[in-house]
Amino acid sequence: MSSFDKRAQEWDKNDRRVQTAKKVANAVKSCINEKNLKILDFGCGTGLVSYELTNIAHSITGIDTSPKMVEMFNAKSTTPAIKAFCKDIDEIEEKFDLIVSSMTFHHIKDIDAIIEKLRTKIQPGGVICVADLVKEDGSFHNDNSGVHHFGFDIEELTKKFEHKGFKKICQKIVYTIQKHKAFDVFLLCMQKG
Repeated sequence: MSSFDKRAQEWDKNDRRVQTAKKVANAVKSCINEKNLKILDFGCGTGLVSYELTNIAHSITGIDTSPKMVEMFNAKSTTPAIKAFCKDIDEIEEKFDLIVSSMTFHHIKDIDAIIEKLRTKIQPGGVICVADLVKEDGSFHNDNSGVHHFGFDIEELTKKFEHKGFKKICQKIVYTIQKHKAFDVFLLCMQKG
């Protein structure tokens, strides 16, 4: 059982996580001036971000590697248009208007490979919004097991997307998480050409 499976039941009780998700979702909505979108939440967890995006969504598909997180996500759903799956991105055959990923990229080893995989799942003109930590010293997590990046240099991440044919439409700091020190969370929205 993964550490995320073990924490799924209590995940939404952490106010800092809830606030981060709300801030990320509000920032996404301020950058994306469209509605009725087919959305993929990559690394959806319990759906904290997804359920804040329902007012701009036609449908939301969540994917996560934690079965317990997916179970918690689906327990909240009141419609078949919002559903999560315990799947890898390679198993998704649909294309989406918007892909959101919040606090997931730092758990992914090969960022170039995941950007390429996400690129194949987004419609032309669609947008990928990534929210994650600004580069930090490795002290954000109490246990760095499964953490492959201590945040990101936003310009370097932007260049990785641009190399795959995306252009930047929005970048901002959306929230500062207060722990033993302050950790900024950025949102980077990149549009597929």
